Amino acid sequence: MANFKKFKKIFLFAVLLCSVVLFASLNCSIAQENKANGENAKYAKIYEELSEPDFSYIFNLDPYQTEEYTKYMYAPYPLFRTAIRFVFKNTVIEPGYYLLTPREKDGKWYVLFKTNGKVKYIIPVYEKQLVEPMFYEKYVPERKLTFWQGICKKTRDTMGKFFPKQTQRMPPPKSYIDVNELGTDYWQVVLYYGASKYYMIFMR
Repeated sequence: MANFKKFKKIFLFAVLLCSVVLFASLNCSIAQENKANGENAKYAKIYEELSEPDFSYIFNLDPYQTEEYTKYMYAPYPLFRTAIRFVFKNTVIEPGYYLLTPREKDGKWYVLFKTNGKVKYIIPVYEKQLVEPMFYEKYVPERKLTFWQGICKKTRDTMGKFFPKQTQRMPPPKSYIDVNELGTDYWQVVLYYGASKYYMIFMR
């Protein structure tokens, strides 16, 4: 009889423990689901409030591109390689290679997706922030110059001793591209360019 009472207590305790674990697990799942729904609603609001650009470039040429290629030692735009499609409203960015360039227009920022020297897509920026100090030094390795680029650099450095520094081309701004999942329905692409970073959002 004593053994039966002991077994009964153990059984009741086990049932109670299982109930507590099940309840906690259920609450955790509900909380995670609510959090996910809240995040999706947040990103959906950002996405819906953005407008497609109402402008384009003549002959799809960035008017500042020639000046910047002349100003810097080599192409100043970071290369973005994607194997998936990115969708923003009616704009579909197909898989491929694109040079990304931030540009301001009427007080708003946009990122130009260029290919073969021409602007193919214009995507609005939903947030612009300063890049954290030492970010590039910590996370972005220095670009390795090819043999020919190294020769050209040494030549420019030598010529710079005999000519004004204004005649020398400058190193391009440091850059980096980050892609993240936002909730279950969106992608975030962050363009780090010089001292600023530019946030874009796309439908998955």
